[in-house]
Amino acid sequence: MVTISRIVEKMIKENPSLEIALAKDIISYSKLARYLHEEVEKEFGRKTNDAAIGVALKRLSEKAGHLYEAKKGEFYALELNTSSNLMELTIGKSGRLPSIMKSIYEFQELEEGCIMHAVHGNNQTTFVFTNRLEKKLKGLIAGEKLLSEIKDLAQLSIKFDEKMFQTPGFIVYVLKELAWNNIGIVEIVSTYTELIVIVKKDDLLNAYKIVQGLLF
Repeated sequence: MVTISRIVEKMIKENPSLEIALAKDIISYSKLARYLHEEVEKEFGRKTNDAAIGVALKRLSEKAGHLYEAKKGEFYALELNTSSNLMELTIGKSGRLPSIMKSIYEFQELEEGCIMHAVHGNNQTTFVFTNRLEKKLKGLIAGEKLLSEIKDLAQLSIKFDEKMFQTPGFIVYVLKELAWNNIGIVEIVSTYTELIVIVKKDDLLNAYKIVQGLLF
């Protein structure tokens, strides 16, 4: 059975900023209820009122607040590093990708500390890399369909242990907090015990301070 509480909870969970605002108890239930009213009624299928939506929001706020405070003590990281002078290129699907990747792995600059991340999707591949590799990489992908080019990027590398890898919600917790603080996330690279968040270089310092206060 569809209830107002379930509809409100679904809508809030679809909006990380609202969920965090409720968890931190910094938003007016009555104003938010008025804002959500039309959409709640549409999904509920019949008339409702702001008071009922407000009650659902209050219950959700209490639940979210308890979870948020618990996670603050539950989640941690081992190491936090930053790198700047990065850029991103995205190309369309290519039959040449295996040979492109083989050539990339032979770049001498990678042994000298340059960064190269390759994120493969079904229909495109994104490369995030140190600026000085731009000419080499563009030479390799010449003739491929270039979908996007973004410059002035930086990365935040969060290293954690196996316990955090197995703890549900760790990555979402970090990303929601960054989004709440208006940090635009350009790309995410995740491995077994490392989360790399690619941001605009102007956001790097704030992102670092946020994660430092969140996990250390």
